[in-house]
Amino acid sequence: MGSIVDAHIHLFGDGHLPRAWYRKAADRWAAAAWPRRDPAAIDIESGLVDLEGTLLFAELEKAGIAAGVAMGLDWGISLGEPRIPVRAVHQHYREMQGRFAGRFFGVAGIDPRRPDAVALLEEAIVDLGLKALKMYPPCGFFPFDPVCFPLYDKCLELGVPVVFHTALVGFPHVPRFAHPLNLGDVQARYPSLAIVFAHAGYPVWAEEAMELVAHHPNSYLDISNWNALMDRDPDRLARLLLEMRDTVGAHRMLFASDHLGGRRFSGSRSRLAQWVNFVQELPDRAARLGGTVSSEEMQLIMGENARRLYKLGDAGGEAGRSTSDQR
Repeated sequence: MGSIVDAHIHLFGDGHLPRAWYRKAADRWAAAAWPRRDPAAIDIESGLVDLEGTLLFAELEKAGIAAGVAMGLDWGISLGEPRIPVRAVHQHYREMQGRFAGRFFGVAGIDPRRPDAVALLEEAIVDLGLKALKMYPPCGFFPFDPVCFPLYDKCLELGVPVVFHTALVGFPHVPRFAHPLNLGDVQARYPSLAIVFAHAGYPVWAEEAMELVAHHPNSYLDISNWNALMDRDPDRLARLLLEMRDTVGAHRMLFASDHLGGRRFSGSRSRLAQWVNFVQELPDRAARLGGTVSSEEMQLIMGENARRLYKLGDAGGEAGRSTSDQR
């Protein structure tokens, strides 16, 4: 199997996300048990911060992943501007791309309601060399809102994909905006636009995501978040991945994890290597379930599709060959 590309990772520094999100997340965590904890005593940000990617790359290497595509998040309009502006985050991604050439690729996160959204996108792609646009509708906008159209037009002009969050996400975001059906309007208006359904509708909209991708030749499924099922219901997860393959084709599936850097998701807390192993074992799992998956299909899912879609070239080279290939 060729080198592995994780098509959906994150890298955060101090101040990259709004303070309001950390406060609301702490409130949610505090309410998860009884007696309720003091939210002020819950430190979330320090567990996510990994500005230089030290922990991130340690986990990627441990999992045998050659390269990762880091998704920017622009939550400033809905939750209040973070200390570090969007432009500075994009510039940091460019620096990381230079420092980890062929191993790290950045995606611009931009809220379409920003007055300078198109200028930010053009700068990110043309000047900084980022690879795509990430949009986060649960911040309070529908993907079919005309405010988004100038960004889609620019993406077509520049030849880059648009990645949409399509997982059910809760407070403080608004989940109805994330429903995959909202992307049907975008597909109809922009048939040539390359669209990625990030998280493939996890955990309740998989069927909708698959059907919409199947009917639009330029759409893709990013399978991140579904790794949550690999321990509690591995057969269901294997069947779902096989259904995705049967519905949209292996050539339109992207291996992805949604892995977050930072100490909270590193070391013994990381499940990244287990997710890689689970997906790589899909041919064996398929055989036990009465199906088949070819080595060519696995190569597409584990890296070739991401390299083609995001124009990554020979991302990772030999660095991320699976351990079985190195024996």
